[in-house]
Amino acid sequence: MVKRTKQQVEEEDSDIDVSSTDDEELVEEEEEMINVDFDFFDLNPTIDFQATKNFLRQLFGDDNVFFTLSDLADLILKENHVGTTIKTDGMESDPFSLLSVINVTDNLENPALKALTKYILEKTSSKTDFNLLLRQLLLKSSKSKFRTGLIISERLLNMPVETAPPMYRMLLEEMEKADDKDKEYKFDYFLIPSRVYKLVASTIDEEMDDEGLTRTKKAKKGTNLPQELDYYHYEDEILEKHSLYHGYFDFTNKKVESDGRRVFTEYGIDPKFSLILIDKKSLLKASEEMADKFAP
Repeated sequence: MVKRTKQQVEEEDSDIDVSSTDDEELVEEEEEMINVDFDFFDLNPTIDFQATKNFLRQLFGDDNVFFTLSDLADLILKENHVGTTIKTDGMESDPFSLLSVINVTDNLENPALKALTKYILEKTSSKTDFNLLLRQLLLKSSKSKFRTGLIISERLLNMPVETAPPMYRMLLEEMEKADDKDKEYKFDYFLIPSRVYKLVASTIDEEMDDEGLTRTKKAKKGTNLPQELDYYHYEDEILEKHSLYHGYFDFTNKKVESDGRRVFTEYGIDPKFSLILIDKKSLLKASEEMADKFAP
């Protein structure tokens, strides 16, 4: 699986192929099969800027207001940066997924990164060992000899997890090639922000009474309510398995109630901030395990 060039895109037909039966109009409930071809592209600062900001807004939830998303997007999309997007309608369309890495070590004085590292250190303050290592890696005053990359991985919610392994493989390959030229992408550690969620009992209950439909707020008992956290990105489970440290943290801002995040479920959704710290060798192992577990 390789990235597409502009010439290849222009010479090929549409990336979306829709197939259905001839008599679909006569069978209203017949399932329609839609085949979508995912194409991999290099990052494009001109085309991908707004989508990258939207991905960052999604990644950091309501806490995105603490960061200058435009500046973070610029760091991700800067010239000759490594990373991949997935698109379905050619190079100039909006990406459905993005995976890239920001050089934290060489940009510690960047205001956008300073705000993000401050946020990360505050969130991990209750996890002493995790926080101590992060301080050594993220604070310029520590003068650490180790280099750290911040992996930004986000996608539309309905994107299949099987698209993640080739993106990680390509990222590792690009960083390895870049190492031959300079040390910009020669990292010892990688920090991966992400999200998890927990299903919570809904407070909305619709009741019918003799006078009509009334809507009341009422806590449901929530029998059989799952207690464990679940992943937005299922590859995170593998990354956590190989990580040095990982943790889940409440978002500072909660502007949307859990019921407002319900999608095809009777439960509310309570998202949490996830943070994974992994070394280079372990990231390679995790990438290989992803490819085995989430094969196309």
